[in-house]
Amino acid sequence: MFEKYSYKQKVYALLFLFLIISITAYKRSFHPLFEVITEYKALSKKAADINKKAMSTDGLTKDVAYLDQIIGKDGITKEMVQQGIVSFAAKNSPEISISDLQPIHDFPEDDYRVITNQLDVTGNSNQLLKLAYDFEKKYTLSRIISMKFYTIKNNNKTEVLHLKMTFQNYENNK
Repeated sequence: MFEKYSYKQKVYALLFLFLIISITAYKRSFHPLFEVITEYKALSKKAADINKKAMSTDGLTKDVAYLDQIIGKDGITKEMVQQGIVSFAAKNSPEISISDLQPIHDFPEDDYRVITNQLDVTGNSNQLLKLAYDFEKKYTLSRIISMKFYTIKNNNKTEVLHLKMTFQNYENNK
């Protein structure tokens, strides 16, 4: 049957058959294999990114817990914070007097609320410094963000030393 074809025609037929089989093998076997290899590399890269982000998420949760410790406790009403400030000042330093207590200032944002309280107390310098130190170290419901010492003259003779302290809390709007 193949005797009527010359060697040249047989070689061309074999090359053509080899080409057809190669194309078929590539489309059926090798092309899906190459796609799987590239997809595997992409998914491995995504998995590494996810693992890296998970590790950074752990660090982020530790940072958030630390910031919660710094900026005051969450879940306490703003009135309770203000009452706590007044009672802490009265309990820790009975010799000082509260001169002024500003109303609570509430500043809402999209993700959080900032609650600000101001307390103005009078006394001598050692008492006021001790009170400020105690607020900074022992009071956990809110944090001092500002302190200002100033004097007011009464009847142009005596000077009264004041300490104005500003406290802030941050709450999530969840």
